[in-house]
Amino acid sequence: MRDKNVPISGPFIIEKGLKFAKALKYDEFQGSNGWLEKFKRRHGIMAKVISGENKDVDDNDSENWITETLSKILKDYKPENIFNADEDCFIFSMFALSSSKRH
Repeated sequence: MRDKNVPISGPFIIEKGLKFAKALKYDEFQGSNGWLEKFKRRHGIMAKVISGENKDVDDNDSENWITETLSKILKDYKPENIFNADEDCFIFSMFALSSSKRH
């Protein structure tokens, strides 16, 4: 899974652990968060944020899009109106702004 950049979540690991325990008739296995943390530490599994598009785009296509298309789009905007933000962060900022207007 690691070499294919497939994301693996904690609940997924616990689910697989429970299936193995059942197949091995190990009834005491609980699949607790403590077990999960020890399992991840033992096998070098770390939490990382991976962009879904990260491996899907050819680098040359990205460069061409930045130099040709993006520059045409941005030329009509002032620098203070250009943002580079994660979607969640941008939405959070919008909520914070709208709630401050209410008070």
